[in-house]
Amino acid sequence: MSSAKPKVLIVGGGTMGLAAAWALSRRGFAVELLERFDHVHAMGSHGGHTRAFRHAYHEGADYVALVRRADLEWTGLSERVGEPLLVRCGLVEFGADDDPEFLAATAALREHDVTHESMRAHEAMQRWPFSLPDDWRACFAPESGYLRVKACLDAFRREAEAAGAQLRHGVRVRELVLGGDRARVLLDDGSLIAADHIVVCAGAWAPSLLPASLFGQAPARVLRRVLAWTMPPPAQRAALRELPVWAAFAPEGFFYGFPDGDEGVAGTKLACHNLRAEALSFMDEPVDPETVDRSVHERDLAPLREFIDRYFGAARGEIVEASVCLYTQTRSGDFWIDHHPDDPRVVVAAGFSGHGFKFASAIGVAIAELVEQGESELALPRFRAAAH
Repeated sequence: MSSAKPKVLIVGGGTMGLAAAWALSRRGFAVELLERFDHVHAMGSHGGHTRAFRHAYHEGADYVALVRRADLEWTGLSERVGEPLLVRCGLVEFGADDDPEFLAATAALREHDVTHESMRAHEAMQRWPFSLPDDWRACFAPESGYLRVKACLDAFRREAEAAGAQLRHGVRVRELVLGGDRARVLLDDGSLIAADHIVVCAGAWAPSLLPASLFGQAPARVLRRVLAWTMPPPAQRAALRELPVWAAFAPEGFFYGFPDGDEGVAGTKLACHNLRAEALSFMDEPVDPETVDRSVHERDLAPLREFIDRYFGAARGEIVEASVCLYTQTRSGDFWIDHHPDDPRVVVAAGFSGHGFKFASAIGVAIAELVEQGESELALPRFRAAAH
């Protein structure tokens, strides 16, 4: 009798789809991944060449254990493929003494005994080229840094295909067809593909494949975000190359950036995760991934220019490149990693909210365990469908 494991269809071949294919195929499942775009594309949420890897977690201290598991998986994967995936240049976070999100991030580091160093604003400015208010503090975590997007996704693909996964690109799934002996997906060309299990990792397109009611009181929102790179004068670039990844809990919003380097684009990368000013609430207007405006406008860049002028003059220079990426957020802001309430043969991994990439290696394992065992400690209670 054959000992082959069941067939798993994965809908979506971006970050989480590739992570799922990687983890499932290495466990012996027959994996077929369906992706509408190419491998490593700029249409969803994994563009931008680099993604922050931080152990400090203001979104919730229980995320820290998940970060640690992801760290182990990224490290092992890097060793096996023989290429650096996680660059440990450190992470420094800035914020006022009374900022609740900054306080939550530093508290998570203390609670989980993550190596870090706390300092006053004037001490931080002696080390890094920022202009910080006197009442701010800084917290530096040396084991954090950034992930190299293409290298990470290439590594997932390499090990998945070596384990027998079939990755198909340029294939669009129109809908899930549940019920019956086997779950199926309907493709744009009208054909049906059946499998023993389906994993939905469709990013910004997941809401169109799932009933809105599954996302709780409100459907998942897709938000538009802009990343930009500046080209400071040569005299500044040497210092900017030595920067850790940084994040600022400013009164204006949450901003973050990376060392000046040549990871995809030469220059200093920065972005705004969210704004607190009501006058700039355009960032919270939901978009349709099919019709979203992918051009970058001055309105998008204005918050970044203002942040540079106020806090980060060393990065001032021509904006040499900018791009649009998409966030998909659940009502709670937490990930959704759980069985489909209407069909336990389907696992949904969605709503990664602009901070999911770092977790991808651990999330791939969580998805594989949900398929194989029906449960996973890595799929935190806050990620269940009922929590949204």
